[in-house]
Amino acid sequence: MKKLFLATTAFVVLAATSAGAADMTARPAYAAPPPVYTWTGAYVGANVGYGWGDAKSDHALNNTAFGLGAGGIQTSQSEKIDGVIGGAQAGYNYQFGTWVWGWETDFQGSGQKGGSTFNSAVTGNIPIPLTATTDHKLEWFGTARSRLGFLWGPNVLLYGTAGVAYGQVKDSATLNGSIAGGAITAGVVTNFKDVKAGWTAGAGIEGALGNGWSAKVEYLYIDLGKTEQTAAASVTGAGVGTPTRPSGTPTTSSASV
Repeated sequence: MKKLFLATTAFVVLAATSAGAADMTARPAYAAPPPVYTWTGAYVGANVGYGWGDAKSDHALNNTAFGLGAGGIQTSQSEKIDGVIGGAQAGYNYQFGTWVWGWETDFQGSGQKGGSTFNSAVTGNIPIPLTATTDHKLEWFGTARSRLGFLWGPNVLLYGTAGVAYGQVKDSATLNGSIAGGAITAGVVTNFKDVKAGWTAGAGIEGALGNGWSAKVEYLYIDLGKTEQTAAASVTGAGVGTPTRPSGTPTTSSASV
């Protein structure tokens, strides 16, 4: 009996020792948990994308440019303007809970341009064929915006953004009309180039890639207001040139990464 007791005791001790050794082998070494990503901080970056939009043009030309009394025309035309855009941005984010608020400013060079030629007729005592050629360019633009977003997981930010926009708009318009087989012609050429201000709004998604890097896809709608000019028509053959009034309203959308 005593021998059996010793054998049993030895087995229990051996089994307990083996189990302890197995537990020590399987238990991983302690490692500190990885730090939780924070969106708080300043940042700089670069972007490239594509912009598209419309430039609506209104033109007015009076019959008195031909010395023909009352009458005239006001035409309206919308042209597509699109092209590649690219630039840089800088900003600051502040995270509170699952929300992120921030401020961002950016500047882009723009290849957006478009134009068209269309025909109409001045109405009045004598119909006058009219040809109008327009050209629109957005040479560069920038924005200053606030951002507010919600974290869809610790590393993915969904956000909306809005603020002010500005850009250099270049417009030109040429209007030509003639009667009597070209014996009397009237035409006007206008050119406009200036920095315009307006507003912008959009949305985006940004993902943290680690080591301080992130990538985003963003859409912005930009409205740069209205341009307007008045110029005198140049007349040959008869009459006195009277004012024409070309005006335009450029709007554009852009998507960038």
